[in-house]
Amino acid sequence: MVDLHTHILPGIDDGSVSFEESIKMCSMAYQDGIRTIVATPHIGKFPNTKEIIFQKTKELKEQLVTKGIIIELVCGADYEFTPEIFALIDNKAALTINNSRYILLDTPYSLLPPNIENIVGVLVEKGVIPIVTHPERCLQVQGNLGMLYGLIRAGALIQVTASSITGKMGSKAEECATKILKNNLAHIIATDTHGIDKRPPVLSESVGIASSIIGKEMAQAMVTTIPQAIIEDKVASIPEPKKPR
Repeated sequence: MVDLHTHILPGIDDGSVSFEESIKMCSMAYQDGIRTIVATPHIGKFPNTKEIIFQKTKELKEQLVTKGIIIELVCGADYEFTPEIFALIDNKAALTINNSRYILLDTPYSLLPPNIENIVGVLVEKGVIPIVTHPERCLQVQGNLGMLYGLIRAGALIQVTASSITGKMGSKAEECATKILKNNLAHIIATDTHGIDKRPPVLSESVGIASSIIGKEMAQAMVTTIPQAIIEDKVASIPEPKKPR
């Protein structure tokens, strides 16, 4: 499996606090069947740069080799929905997933930007595909799933959190995640892990639950072929979204 959204690099955001914890997180992920992890620390909320993320990734890779943990680790970043993203992309300064056309955009917990479909449309015109992360945890989306339908039509992909599917993020996030899955409004399941205990790096339980909702083939694709296509900068094959009623 591929975990496309993690805060596994130590000491640079609100995720892992040490290399020791990062190693434990990678070991936990490997035991769960995850073989590729995309390190996506926050940029904006924390003063991270490409250089900091590249260096931390290199150091963690070296420690994984030393510990004999065979996991592929690639770089990305978790950006906020702000106008600054356009300048970063125009200046080729944005850290996309594995230098692909895909970029993670962090969903606010209360309200989405009022012009979010336009933001997505402009990014797509610039050749960048935004992946909107954990919208099921956003109060506005919980009350209006149609917003996701519009974002997908504008060219975005949607990522839901494994812990939301399993109910560990609360009943409202779980209910919303279930509706999102039923309406083909999500394309990736990722852990968004921040530590061993805080959204742990485990996908299998959520994939099992998703399989009962959308079928095993599609649930598996959300943690294998779709995120792998993203890492390889290919066009991801996704299902036709259903317009929520």
